[in-house]
Amino acid sequence: MSLALHDLLICCRRLENEKPVERRKEIENFKRLLRDSETVLQLDRNSDSKQGKQLNWDAVFSVLQKYFQKEMKNLQLTKPNASASTQTTRQKKMQEVGSLVKYFIRCANRRGPRLKCQELLIYVLEIIRDPTSCAAYGSDCSSILLKDILSVRKYWCEISQQQWSGNIFKPT
Repeated sequence: MSLALHDLLICCRRLENEKPVERRKEIENFKRLLRDSETVLQLDRNSDSKQGKQLNWDAVFSVLQKYFQKEMKNLQLTKPNASASTQTTRQKKMQEVGSLVKYFIRCANRRGPRLKCQELLIYVLEIIRDPTSCAAYGSDCSSILLKDILSVRKYWCEISQQQWSGNIFKPT
Protein backbone atom coordinates (compact mmCIF):
# COMPACT_ATOMS: atom_id res chain seq x y z
CA MET A 1 0.00 0.00 0.00
CA SER A 2 1.33 3.40 -0.93
CA LEU A 3 2.07 5.98 1.72
CA ALA A 4 -0.74 8.18 0.36
CA LEU A 5 -3.31 5.41 0.76
CA HIS A 6 -1.93 4.47 4.15
CA ASP A 7 -2.52 8.04 5.33
CA LEU A 8 -6.04 7.94 3.89
CA LEU A 9 -6.77 4.64 5.62
CA ILE A 10 -5.68 6.09 8.96
CA CYS A 11 -7.77 9.16 8.27
CA CYS A 12 -10.82 6.99 7.49
CA ARG A 13 -10.38 5.12 10.77
CA ARG A 14 -10.29 8.41 12.64
CA LEU A 15 -13.49 9.52 10.88
CA GLU A 16 -15.18 6.50 12.43
CA ASN A 17 -14.27 7.71 15.95
CA GLU A 18 -17.19 8.03 18.35
CA LYS A 19 -16.06 11.46 19.54
CA PRO A 20 -17.41 14.30 17.37
CA VAL A 21 -14.44 16.55 18.15
CA GLU A 22 -11.99 13.91 16.91
CA ARG A 23 -13.99 13.40 13.72
CA ARG A 24 -14.11 17.14 13.02
CA LYS A 25 -10.33 17.43 13.47
CA GLU A 26 -9.83 14.79 10.78
CA ILE A 27 -12.02 16.42 8.11
CA GLU A 28 -9.37 18.92 6.96
CA ASN A 29 -6.86 16.08 6.64
CA PHE A 30 -9.44 14.11 4.64
CA LYS A 31 -9.99 17.03 2.24
CA ARG A 32 -6.23 17.51 1.89
CA LEU A 33 -5.75 13.86 1.00
CA LEU A 34 -8.51 14.08 -1.63
CA ARG A 35 -6.64 16.99 -3.24
CA ASP A 36 -3.42 14.97 -3.36
CA SER A 37 -2.84 13.68 -6.90
CA GLU A 38 -1.02 10.54 -5.71
CA THR A 39 -3.92 9.56 -3.44
CA VAL A 40 -6.43 10.12 -6.25
CA LEU A 41 -4.31 8.14 -8.72
CA GLN A 42 -3.99 5.19 -6.32
CA LEU A 43 -7.72 5.20 -5.55
CA ASP A 44 -8.49 5.29 -9.29
CA ARG A 45 -6.15 2.35 -9.94
CA ASN A 46 -7.59 0.31 -7.10
CA SER A 47 -11.16 1.08 -8.13
CA ASP A 48 -10.45 0.18 -11.75
CA SER A 49 -8.66 -3.06 -10.86
CA LYS A 50 -11.64 -4.29 -8.79
CA GLN A 51 -9.39 -6.00 -6.25
CA GLY A 52 -11.48 -6.36 -3.12
CA LYS A 53 -8.73 -6.02 -0.54
CA GLN A 54 -7.45 -2.67 -1.81
CA LEU A 55 -8.63 0.70 -0.51
CA ASN A 56 -10.75 2.19 -3.30
CA TRP A 57 -13.32 4.94 -3.86
CA ASP A 58 -16.24 2.71 -2.80
CA ALA A 59 -14.56 1.76 0.48
CA VAL A 60 -13.87 5.40 1.29
CA PHE A 61 -17.46 6.32 0.34
CA SER A 62 -18.70 3.68 2.78
CA VAL A 63 -16.65 5.27 5.57
CA LEU A 64 -17.90 8.71 4.58
CA GLN A 65 -21.50 7.50 4.75
CA LYS A 66 -20.92 6.21 8.28
CA TYR A 67 -19.37 9.55 9.19
CA PHE A 68 -22.42 11.32 7.71
CA GLN A 69 -24.80 9.13 9.74
CA LYS A 70 -22.90 9.82 12.98
CA GLU A 71 -22.93 13.55 12.33
CA MET A 72 -26.67 13.49 11.53
CA LYS A 73 -27.38 11.54 14.71
CA ASN A 74 -25.20 13.91 16.73
CA LEU A 75 -26.95 16.98 15.33
CA GLN A 76 -30.39 15.47 15.97
CA LEU A 77 -29.51 14.77 19.60
CA THR A 78 -28.75 18.42 20.35
CA LYS A 79 -31.46 20.49 21.96
CA PRO A 80 -33.92 21.99 19.47
CA ASN A 81 -34.63 25.10 21.59
CA ALA A 82 -31.04 26.33 21.58
CA SER A 83 -29.92 29.92 21.20
CA ALA A 84 -29.75 31.63 17.81
CA SER A 85 -25.96 31.35 17.68
CA THR A 86 -26.12 27.64 18.50
CA GLN A 87 -28.74 27.15 15.78
CA THR A 88 -26.52 29.01 13.29
CA THR A 89 -23.51 26.88 14.24
CA ARG A 90 -25.59 23.72 13.87
CA GLN A 91 -26.79 24.80 10.41
CA LYS A 92 -23.21 25.54 9.37
CA LYS A 93 -22.05 22.09 10.52
CA MET A 94 -24.89 20.44 8.61
CA GLN A 95 -23.97 22.32 5.45
CA GLU A 96 -20.30 21.37 5.83
CA VAL A 97 -21.14 17.68 6.17
CA GLY A 98 -23.42 17.74 3.12
CA SER A 99 -20.87 19.67 1.09
CA LEU A 100 -18.14 17.20 2.04
CA VAL A 101 -20.13 14.26 0.69
CA LYS A 102 -20.97 16.12 -2.51
CA TYR A 103 -17.31 17.15 -2.91
CA PHE A 104 -16.18 13.56 -2.39
CA ILE A 105 -18.58 12.17 -5.01
CA ARG A 106 -17.44 14.75 -7.55
CA CYS A 107 -13.79 14.11 -6.75
CA ALA A 108 -14.22 10.35 -7.15
CA ASN A 109 -16.10 10.59 -10.45
CA ARG A 110 -14.24 13.54 -12.00
CA ARG A 111 -12.16 11.29 -14.27
CA GLY A 112 -15.05 8.95 -15.09
CA PRO A 113 -17.54 7.06 -12.92
CA ARG A 114 -15.68 5.22 -10.18
CA LEU A 115 -18.39 4.88 -7.50
CA LYS A 116 -21.10 2.25 -7.72
CA CYS A 117 -24.35 3.67 -9.02
CA GLN A 118 -26.47 1.64 -6.59
CA GLU A 119 -24.51 2.94 -3.60
CA LEU A 120 -25.04 6.51 -4.74
CA LEU A 121 -28.76 5.89 -5.25
CA ILE A 122 -29.10 4.28 -1.84
CA TYR A 123 -27.38 7.26 -0.22
CA VAL A 124 -29.64 9.76 -2.02
CA LEU A 125 -32.82 7.81 -1.32
CA GLU A 126 -32.10 7.35 2.37
CA ILE A 127 -31.78 11.09 2.74
CA ILE A 128 -34.83 11.91 0.66
CA ARG A 129 -37.03 9.43 2.54
CA ASP A 130 -36.22 10.86 5.97
CA PRO A 131 -37.99 14.20 6.55
CA THR A 132 -35.28 15.59 8.83
CA SER A 133 -32.35 14.75 6.59
CA CYS A 134 -34.33 15.73 3.49
CA ALA A 135 -34.93 19.19 4.93
CA ALA A 136 -31.22 19.59 5.62
CA TYR A 137 -29.68 17.80 2.63
CA GLY A 138 -32.43 17.52 0.03
CA SER A 139 -30.96 20.18 -2.24
CA ASP A 140 -27.51 18.54 -2.08
CA CYS A 141 -29.08 15.19 -2.95
CA SER A 142 -31.02 16.69 -5.84
CA SER A 143 -27.77 18.10 -7.16
CA ILE A 144 -26.01 14.74 -6.76
CA LEU A 145 -28.87 12.94 -8.48
CA LEU A 146 -28.96 15.33 -11.43
CA LYS A 147 -25.27 16.10 -11.91
CA ASP A 148 -23.54 12.97 -10.66
CA ILE A 149 -25.93 10.10 -11.37
CA LEU A 150 -28.43 10.90 -14.11
CA SER A 151 -25.90 12.77 -16.24
CA VAL A 152 -23.57 9.74 -16.41
CA ARG A 153 -24.34 7.35 -19.29
CA LYS A 154 -22.69 4.38 -17.60
CA TYR A 155 -25.07 4.73 -14.66
CA TRP A 156 -28.14 4.70 -16.92
CA CYS A 157 -27.58 0.99 -17.56
CA GLU A 158 -27.14 0.27 -13.87
CA ILE A 159 -30.48 1.73 -12.82
CA SER A 160 -33.14 -0.98 -12.85
CA GLN A 161 -36.47 -0.72 -14.68
CA GLN A 162 -38.21 -0.53 -11.31
CA GLN A 163 -36.02 2.40 -10.28
CA TRP A 164 -36.57 4.19 -13.60
CA SER A 165 -40.34 3.80 -13.26
CA GLY A 166 -40.21 5.75 -10.03
CA ASN A 167 -40.88 3.05 -7.49
CA ILE A 168 -37.77 3.95 -5.54
CA PHE A 169 -39.03 7.46 -4.88
CA LYS A 170 -42.31 6.37 -3.30
CA PRO A 171 -42.33 6.47 0.51
CA THR A 172 -41.84 3.10 2.18
